[in-house]
Amino acid sequence: MMRTYQRESESPYPHIGDMVWNVLCEQKITQAELARRLQVTPSSVADYLKQSSLQFGILWNISIALKYDFLGKIINNYPESFPLNPESKLVIELNAQKQIIADLEKEISIYKAALGIKP
Repeated sequence: MMRTYQRESESPYPHIGDMVWNVLCEQKITQAELARRLQVTPSSVADYLKQSSLQFGILWNISIALKYDFLGKIINNYPESFPLNPESKLVIELNAQKQIIADLEKEISIYKAALGIKP
């Protein structure tokens, strides 16, 4: 039975089990090792990898066990126009970096003007 969130749409839902599997491969960690870290059976991990969706608590524990930011990876699947949480650490840091870049661009244009370099 296909769940509503699994249906085709403009913004396809990422398959969480596949994401976890890809990270396991990248980090060269076996399902058995992840099972030990999570203190669950290897068959539970095998089941997780088959699922397109996982409970948040399970995904959280997998993230901690693998030291991998699955939430950030999921955010990358949001549509381009999706508004991000302005109180998020990442958004705050990004905005600070954008301000630094804007200030540096102003400074460069001032130096170029002083040196007589045309933009």
